[in-house]
Amino acid sequence: MKVAKRFRWEGAHRLPWHEGRCRDLHGHSYEMFVEVEGEPDAQGMLIDFKHLKRALAPVVDEWDHATVVAENDTKLLNIMKESGWRHVVIPYDTTAENICVFFADHLVNEHRDLLEARKIHTVRVRIAETETCYAEVARSLSD
Repeated sequence: MKVAKRFRWEGAHRLPWHEGRCRDLHGHSYEMFVEVEGEPDAQGMLIDFKHLKRALAPVVDEWDHATVVAENDTKLLNIMKESGWRHVVIPYDTTAENICVFFADHLVNEHRDLLEARKIHTVRVRIAETETCYAEVARSLSD
């Protein structure tokens, strides 16, 4: 059985090494689908959607209307710190692929007890930066 929950937020980022427009600071209306797979309980429920919301909404709220900055992007990081502008720092480049990894790893690492209690064996995260582009990653709890 699979179930999914959708999250949305507004945010900015840049890819300083990119050869195109993504080099510059720009924004997206991010959409994230978090899908979990496992065995439903005796009542036929895999997980209550509110549990997924409780696990991820605080991070989504932190990222909403913030700039996501790679920890090695010292130029942008210094600007954010000096200005006092809302930002979050992640340990890798701010590609859609890496943002998927960030959220999937957060769910698996920080909420493993919940997932295991609900007999969930796989977490899949899809991040869409636009209506036509997305990245997706899957994490097995047995890894």
